Amino acid sequence: MERTVGEWIDSGRAFVMFREPGDSFVRAVSARCEALQRLTDMSGLRDKDGFVFAPFKASEDCPLWLLPIEEERRFTLSHDYDDVPEAPAPVTTEETLCDQPSEDYAQTFQTYQSALKAHEFDKLVLARRQTVGMPSGFSWARAFGVACRRYVHSYVYLFYTPQTGFWLGATPEILLSGGKGRFRTVALAGTQVLSDEVRRPEWSEKNRYEQQLVADFIADVLQTAGIKAETNGPMTITAGSLAHLKTEFCFELRNTEQAVDLLCALHPTPAVCGAEKVKAYEFISSHEDCPRAYYSGFLGRWNPNGTTSLYVNLRCMSGDINGALSLYAGGGLLAVSKMEEEWMETERKLQTMKYVIEKCIQIKEISCN
Repeated sequence: MERTVGEWIDSGRAFVMFREPGDSFVRAVSARCEALQRLTDMSGLRDKDGFVFAPFKASEDCPLWLLPIEEERRFTLSHDYDDVPEAPAPVTTEETLCDQPSEDYAQTFQTYQSALKAHEFDKLVLARRQTVGMPSGFSWARAFGVACRRYVHSYVYLFYTPQTGFWLGATPEILLSGGKGRFRTVALAGTQVLSDEVRRPEWSEKNRYEQQLVADFIADVLQTAGIKAETNGPMTITAGSLAHLKTEFCFELRNTEQAVDLLCALHPTPAVCGAEKVKAYEFISSHEDCPRAYYSGFLGRWNPNGTTSLYVNLRCMSGDINGALSLYAGGGLLAVSKMEEEWMETERKLQTMKYVIEKCIQIKEISCN
């Protein structure tokens, strides 16, 4: 895979590598940079087919990208290069968790909580970005391979264009997935840390309420669109060392236009935005101390007439070929939220990519066919 990444960059191509949850193989798709399609509105997907990479909030400076499938390769992953399987125990890194919120985070948290206590919102999601230096020996292709090995039950991707630079992530959250008229989406919210002692978490009222807000939102969107759904959940799922509550919705869509309309109505869900959605969307855009860019946007294969598989862009990092790495995480706030607890939740979520960085520089190559 490293050879392919180097070849495509040298030849001036944009590309994505992705591994669906549970698969033992990677799909790699590339296209000429001039073939990239730049969209500022999700409605522009109505007659499109390709790989979508969308931001939290589309704009002229941060558009939605559609990568057409001009060339495709497939790699079978070997697990020989990583001796640490996915497990509930918290990952370890050379850096310890920082238990003191930054000044910027503390100020923004107070702004959010004031609005929540004034009952302007039921929930708001506060995101943060941490910048770390790119260590010697780091490779984006190897980091992708490490993430595939570690986060077996997540959707893992490596996306590159000259305009966006590299983005790499491992996300457990489906936004819209399916084909042949049958689709599903999920409400994913609430977070707990797993350990050898705690494998089946007890969920607090706060976590259950936060997850219910997302589930209710999705149910309302589907009902408004006249879509009847089968509901399953809430249930506990794991993603690395973290557990979440998930409710799954399964339903039928008649055509591409209905799929695009539903996508526009769903994104961004309260899981990454807040409730009520439109007001929360604008509030976050005005008050968050760092732009989210493509964090908490969505990405994946878009082909409503074939197979579509879109995921929310969580547990991710970005950067260029050389230079600093930006790591992203966020958490849902309610009026009863405590700043120190919310800060530590984001610290633990940042460990997803910190593990990848640390492990990447310990290995020399990725074995694949």
